[in-house]
Amino acid sequence: MFDDEVHKNALKEFIAFLRTRNTQKNIAFFSDISREYVRHLGKGEKIPTIRIFFNIIEAAGIDLKEGLGIYIDFLQKQKMALAADRTKGLEYVKKLKSGKIRPKKNP
Repeated sequence: MFDDEVHKNALKEFIAFLRTRNTQKNIAFFSDISREYVRHLGKGEKIPTIRIFFNIIEAAGIDLKEGLGIYIDFLQKQKMALAADRTKGLEYVKKLKSGKIRPKKNP
């Protein structure tokens, strides 16, 4: 399962990838959305509807199946990165509880 943070980060990478294929202006125009909305997607501030998502892929000049495959690759990469971050946090808590490390104190 993919949480919102994973989708937002994957979408940021995907929009950046699409912008290497076409301009933000063209993607917005051919997707029938505003450039500002594309910018919000690129910053991870919004998650598009399925219709808009498909329109963005086609507007960038990419085959729909290829575009979905690329997005899925970004999703899996982000999921692995999030899992690694969470594992580091769990290891820190375990070490902290066992007394192997001392918490940092703020001055």
